[in-house]
Parts: sequence; structure tokens; C-alpha cells
Amino acid sequence: MNRSIPPLAGAALATVALLGACGGDDQPPVPDRAALQQACPTLAGKTVEANAIGLPSGTATVAQATLVAAAGDLPEFCQLLGSIAARTAGADAIRFQINLPTSWNEKALMVGGGGFNGSLINATAALRDAAPGQPLPLATGYATFSTDSGHDATAYNATDPGKFALNDEMFENFAHASYKKVKDVAHVLLRSYYLRAPARQYFYGGSEGGREGLTIAQRYPADFDGIVSAVPVIHWTGLFNGFLAFTQPQFAGGTLSTAKVRLVADAVNTACDALDGLADGVVNNYLACPARFSLDSLRCAAGADTGDSCLSDPQLATLKAAYGPVQLPFALANGLTTYPGRLFGGEVQLGGEGIARWVSTGQVPSVPTPLASDARGVNYGSSYARYVIARDANFDVRNYSAADFAGRIQAVSALMDSTNPDLSAFFQRGGKLIVRENAGDMAQSAQAGIQYYQSVVAKLGQTEVDRAMRLYVSPASNHSGTAASLTTGVEVATNHDMLNTLDQWASAGQAPADALVQVRKATTAPYATLATRPLCRYPNYPQYVAGDTLSAGSYRCAVSAP
Repeated sequence: MNRSIPPLAGAALATVALLGACGGDDQPPVPDRAALQQACPTLAGKTVEANAIGLPSGTATVAQATLVAAAGDLPEFCQLLGSIAARTAGADAIRFQINLPTSWNEKALMVGGGGFNGSLINATAALRDAAPGQPLPLATGYATFSTDSGHDATAYNATDPGKFALNDEMFENFAHASYKKVKDVAHVLLRSYYLRAPARQYFYGGSEGGREGLTIAQRYPADFDGIVSAVPVIHWTGLFNGFLAFTQPQFAGGTLSTAKVRLVADAVNTACDALDGLADGVVNNYLACPARFSLDSLRCAAGADTGDSCLSDPQLATLKAAYGPVQLPFALANGLTTYPGRLFGGEVQLGGEGIARWVSTGQVPSVPTPLASDARGVNYGSSYARYVIARDANFDVRNYSAADFAGRIQAVSALMDSTNPDLSAFFQRGGKLIVRENAGDMAQSAQAGIQYYQSVVAKLGQTEVDRAMRLYVSPASNHSGTAASLTTGVEVATNHDMLNTLDQWASAGQAPADALVQVRKATTAPYATLATRPLCRYPNYPQYVAGDTLSAGSYRCAVSAP
């Protein structure tokens, strides 16, 4: 039998769901470890009624509550697995996992998802961009939680990740609603377990999870005290139309072999590597490169494919769609009509990242259903066109034209795009936002984050933005956050403890420096520091001055400009 959370005095239960991140001084003390150990299994079967959740919702139920013993890098914690019931027939429940350490720092962290979501994030792993040996959030006392965003895609995520979007409730949950609902449920359960709400509530996500963080700041500004948004898919609709823009030329000779990708990478490196004062196979001066390199310089005679030393016109069309802006024939949310192109410097990357993973594998894409071996951008674009826009699994992406679906695309943009520059409500209640872009990202455009930052400054003014928001750009880093020298293959420093940087700002008022330190550490204990490099606040980049090239002290943050 399900057991509802016992009602608190007066209207307190409803208040708990609306407390946001701030605990009050009048709250009772946190129970001791022994009491928390005993209380953990009693949460199994507990329910949180819909009226304690800030959006229309079904009832939330804790299916399992397990006291997990300390092991490895994880401390002892109470693991809750549960779900929020769907409101409409055919929709999946919203699954969640909540991890409650028996030694709590009175802070909570929600962890974002990735891709199209559809699998439950356990919120126990290392955060994006964490260095080897960096303590896990749970180990430092954070209560952590996450969700699958309201659909289970385990059966079809490899080739049809957007299939769930045929269901309106599931798509709305993915867009924004599930994160608010799970946060509200988590706070009711945290209050029940610890007898108080968290003093600080943070969100940390990258890629799709980065979009989720910005969505929360824009739609639910009272719910979080601080947000880290890494490589966020801010302009979701523009990006996915861009995937289709570079997919379509590949049906007519525009695929790119490994040799062609290397041709582009080498040409970019020749033109742009030394712009930062150091020829080391890393393009640090990310905004200066486009003015010094043109894809057309690699065009084959008459545009015909004559070998690996040049690019044919169809291959140029593929690359220009990736590196150039994507123009839509109508306005999307917040008046945007263009998705910006990618920056140069991420063509060949560690772990197979770069053009080969995101743009073209060298094989002609499969239609209507792509293969798991197709480039990820091809796969995502196909799923978007077939399930989100056309809502027809057999739709042929070769025939896709945004003009044919204007109404549907605009409706999707209103749901999905996190482009609203008005963060005043989030900032005014003390919210802090850190955005990280990676200049070598081929999955999405770092310039989308730059343009969003500029739009917030235009809306609120630089002074207000400086009080509450930071944008950092990690040159040459790929979508996953790593980078290496193109010429030597040696990894460069890209890791930084951004959660600690956020917490120092939100909890202690210590604003982040204009130059943070990225590290590269050994992957085994004692995790020796092998290299450091500045992570510069936009619009700066790490310019080499003199000295040890593996030391952050040998660089200064200088303005990167076109």
C-alpha cells in the first residue's frame, strides 16, 4: 500500500513544494546518521500527491528505498527510485532517482540528461568536465537527483531517439515539465527525510542537460540557486534543422572520408594554429580563425571529386552547412531566424569526436531509418524530421524543407528553445549562471552560446549580467569536453571543478575569476597534475606569452576577435 508523506502543520506540505532552494532558519535540525539510516527504508511506498507539485501532474510514488553502503568513491546514501504517473493515456511515467547521503551538506544537485534523454540518469557519477580523482558530488555531501525526462527509449534510442515525441505529454515533459516536477517531488522527499529543505539547490548539465539548465532559469526562476550549463543546446530547433542541412548533400556525393576530414583539419591548423602565439596543434584563438581560413581554398578543380587532396562541390556543401549559418524562412521563438555556424578547430578529436562522429562517417545515410553507424547529427536530424516535425516514421529526409512545416516548427520552437534573454527574475532572486562553451564542438555551435550571452547583455545590461552570469570558452575542446594537439595527439588541460566554482559564488558570494584553471591529471591515484591551461571568460582566449607550455602561468587571457 502506498503511504503519503505525512501532512505537515497547516499548509506546510504545499509550501514545501514551492520552497525552491531556500531552507529557513526556523527548520528543525537534520537527524543524526543513525536516524537517517533507520528512516531510509520507510520511504518505500511513499507518495507525493499532485497538489504538492507545481505543474499539472500525476501522483509520485517511491518504488524502492535502499540504504546503500559506502563503497569506492561513493559514501553511504539512501537511494530512492520512483516515478510520477502520467496524466494521459499512452504516456510514460516520469522516472526519477534521488540519492540522500547520510552525511548531508544541506545542499541538493539536480543532474541533467543528454541527447533525446529516455534513460534514467542515476546522478551518482562524475560530472561533466570533472578531473580524475575529483570527489563526486555525493561524496562531498550533496543530495543528488535526476530523471529520464518522462519517456523510456531504451528499446529504440540507437536509431529512433525522437520516437517518443509522437506523444504530446512526453514531448512536453522532455521540453521542460519533467525537470520542474521531479525537483518538486525531490524537495518534498528531502524535507521528509532531513526535516528541512536544502539551503541551496543547484543544477548541472551539459548538451541537452545544458539546455535543461537554461530552460529552468527561464521558465522556473524561483526553483534553483545556481546553474552550470555546459555546451548547451540553446537553439534546439535551429540546431536540428542544421543537422538536416548537412545531411541532405550527403545523398548526392557529399560524404566525407577520413582522408577528407584530415585534409580540412590540417588546413585549419596551418591557417590558425599559431594565432595564439604558439604552434602546438591547438587552435586557441577561436574567433580569429574564420577570417583566415576558407573552405573554398580546398575546392577541387571544377568542383569534381578528384581525390583526397581537395573537396568536391557536394562535400563543400556538407561542410558549409555545418560551419555556416542555417537560415530559416520564418521567425522562431524570441524572434530568431538563424542558427550560427560552428567554429574551426574541432575537425579531428579524441575518442572519434569531430566531423566523423557528428557530420559524416563517409557512408551515405540510410533512409528512412538511419543506421546506428550513421553520424550522430544525421541520426538526430532524421529523428527530428520524422517524429517531431512530420510525425511520420516513413518520412524521407531528402524531401525535408522547413518552409513546408512552418507552423509545427514554430510550435516546437516555443516548447524547446531556451533562447529567452530575460533572466531578470532568476538574477533578482540571487540566481547564478555559469555557461561553458567548447570551441572545438562539432555537435553544436559554440557561437549559439556566445550569441545567447550577447542577447542577455543586450536585454539586461552588462552590469546586471556581471553580477549573475559568466560565459567561459574552452578552445579546441570537443562536445564531450576533451581536447588534444592535432599534431602530437597529446591531450591538453580541459577539466575544471565548475560545481565548486558555482557553489562558492552562490553560497559565499565569491564571484568566479575571469581566468579559471583547467587541469589535466593522471587517471590513477594520486592523480598528479600533468598540465594546466586557463579557461578564459568570453571574449578572451589563452594567448601564449612565454615559459612552460603546460603551465597556465605561461598564458594570459587576451581578447579573441574576428
